[in-house]
Amino acid sequence: MKFNDLYNRVFVAEQNNDGVASPADFNDVDPLPMPEQPITSDDPTAVASPVTNGSGTLTDYITQLEEFANKLNGTDSNSLQSLVSQLDKVESPFEGIYSRTSAEIVDAAKTLRSVSEKLKNFIIHAAKK
Repeated sequence: MKFNDLYNRVFVAEQNNDGVASPADFNDVDPLPMPEQPITSDDPTAVASPVTNGSGTLTDYITQLEEFANKLNGTDSNSLQSLVSQLDKVESPFEGIYSRTSAEIVDAAKTLRSVSEKLKNFIIHAAKK
């Protein structure tokens, strides 16, 4: 197509009598597609966190991290830390288990809680945007 033909078909054809393009000529444009809205829930963090990988949402993983951290080093008697403490008896196969593993158990629970808090911060900031 030659430039003059294109110019006449596009530019000149869309001008009205006074030489200015008419706004009425621009109603054939589709609106900008909007992103899909996340599924609403009673939990505001679930709404702010629609990211899933097939096995759950980000909030599900946060909950699991916190639950596992509590299983490692929680306040109840069912934690791994309390079990290790109970097993550490003189002249038993588990003698010294508490002193050798206690710090690592605490560190693992602390790391899990730290990851959980960082993920929560991302969810909070995502809800603000």
